[in-house]
Amino acid sequence: MLIKFSFLTFVLLLVGSSAGVNIKASDIDEKTKEYIRTTFYAGVEDESKAEELKNYIDKKFGKKLKSMSPFVLAYLGGAETLLAKHAINPFTKLDLLNSGLDKIAFAIKKQPNSLEIRFMRFSILHFIPAILGHSKERDEDLEVIYGLLLKKDYSELDKKTQTGLVKFLLESERLDKNKSAKLRTLLK
Repeated sequence: MLIKFSFLTFVLLLVGSSAGVNIKASDIDEKTKEYIRTTFYAGVEDESKAEELKNYIDKKFGKKLKSMSPFVLAYLGGAETLLAKHAINPFTKLDLLNSGLDKIAFAIKKQPNSLEIRFMRFSILHFIPAILGHSKERDEDLEVIYGLLLKKDYSELDKKTQTGLVKFLLESERLDKNKSAKLRTLLK
């Protein structure tokens, strides 16, 4: 479970480094972003936190997906995928997973080069079985994330957080040897 540990390490880096991060969601203050991130990542292990986040977003930002910022929309979708993880009924699991992934896809359509949103979806898709048919999106996210990391643009996510992303990608073993080697140079 080295990847699970690394994912949680990344989560802590993201939450801890959120102050001053520009996510192109100018309508959302940093305190709100930090609360959304913290609650989301707490929801990985705690179903009540995933439910809390979904309810918070519904109450604070409404339910009009088209007018929602990509950041909020992605985390709403992410909360639904966490609820899917915790659900017992397989039909509920699948419905929540698909609904959440649809929201994240819509957020990506609105902001296709968001490293944070792409990584969120990649990390979700990394852990779900390939039989569910999302390998194409996972591989697309991996390529976009790889390209964005090589640009060394720290305007959305700082260097420490991006280093955590690099480590997660390397441990996921989803990159070929050449790309893995190139990413390793970013750790030096």
